[in-house]
Parts: sequence; structure tokens; C-alpha cells
Amino acid sequence: MVSPWYRTYFGGDYLRFDRHEDTTLEVEGLCRLLGAPENGPVLDVGCGYGRHALPLSERGYRVVGYDLSEAMMEKGRSQPSAVRWVRGDMRELPFSGVFDNVVSLFTSIGYFEDEADNFAVFREIAGALRPGGRFIAQMVNRDYLIRHFQREAILREDGLLILEERVFDPMGSRVHTETTVIDKRRTRRYTLSIRVYTITELDMLLAAAGLVVREIYGGLDFRTYDWDTNQLVVVAEKPTSVPENR
Repeated sequence: MVSPWYRTYFGGDYLRFDRHEDTTLEVEGLCRLLGAPENGPVLDVGCGYGRHALPLSERGYRVVGYDLSEAMMEKGRSQPSAVRWVRGDMRELPFSGVFDNVVSLFTSIGYFEDEADNFAVFREIAGALRPGGRFIAQMVNRDYLIRHFQREAILREDGLLILEERVFDPMGSRVHTETTVIDKRRTRRYTLSIRVYTITELDMLLAAAGLVVREIYGGLDFRTYDWDTNQLVVVAEKPTSVPENR
């Protein structure tokens, strides 16, 4: 049986070619959304090596970083911090009603082929929130992605030559990427396959999970969301009470 792509993609090579120049600005935006560090614990689902979790912790937030990748967990734990690192599958979060905020950043949702599995992530996130708690999701803007779709890319990072070939599946609304990593010693190939959502789909999925969308932005810099913003940021809330049926 072939191992799912996400079990092999986020390893040593990813840590070498994963470069982000916007982390500081993104953390600033997150802090505005999260409010004061005293507001309660934050769960970072799909935290990776702690690109956001670590600086949030440095600012006084009580952060739990949750990720499946052992390589990511190992790098995160190697850095002195107060972050609590938990390794596990996001479809089965071991938390219930304890977080004031849950964040999912850099398109860390939509990894699974089965739509029921992808919905399970939203359901688990809702379950981890206390009533009144908020879910902050940052992901690629599907409309922008389609309008500016790049089938191929060539990158050079840390002595690596990286070739990317992308295909968009309109029926499944998925982006499939084949990545070839070349250095002086050898060639490696990785597959990435992510479900990308429209804002309408997200609203419906979040509602089905018991969350209500309160705010929408085109990025963590709070620009207005439209089809020319490359990001989609959604802030959803877990209601403090269940509405009565009418």
C-alpha cells in the first residue's frame, strides 16, 4: 500500500527549501486576531516546525503545536521554547473544549483524498474549542490560484535545484504537485495533493462543524478579500449556545 503523500513530503528536504519571508508580518496579524496572550491557550494545527508557534510563544502566548511529521516535531523541539509539542493526526485531536483559539496556517487543511476525512478536521477543531472560542484559518485563495495558475516552476534554495510540475483537478478542486529535488548527490521526488476551497464551501463546512464565520480577509495583513488576493483568511467562532429550532 502506497503511503499518503503527507507522510513523506514534510521531511529533511522540505526543511531546506521551505523559506518564508512573511512570517514576522503574519505573526503580527495573528496577534491582532488573538488579542492579549492572557486570553487563553492557542492550538496550532499542522504547526510544522513552529514557524508561527515559536514566535507566538515568545510573545507570551500559551501554544500547543500539533503535527504528524516527526521531522517537524524534532526540529521544533530542538529550539528552546515554552511550546508544548504534540504529534498526531489532525483527524483525531486529543482535546475537547479547552482552547480559546485554534489556528491552521499556510494551507494546512485539505490534505486528504476522502472528503469525509477533510471534514473530520473541521469537526475536530470545533470540538477542541471552548464555547466562544475562535478558529483562524489561512489558506490559498482558490479563485486567485486558478486565475494565476502556474503549471511549472524552477527554484534554487540552499544548494538544491527544485522543479515543480502542477496540475489542477477541477472536479476534485485539488492541486497536484510533483516536486523533483536535485543536489550534487542524488535526485528525490515528492508528491503534494491539496484540496482547495471556495469561501462558500468553507462557510458550509464550518457551519456543518458547528462554527460561524465572523470575519474574512485576503491575508493576515487584513486586506480586503477578493479574487486578486492570493490568500484567504477566515475567522470562525464556536457559538456560546445552540440556536433553538424554529
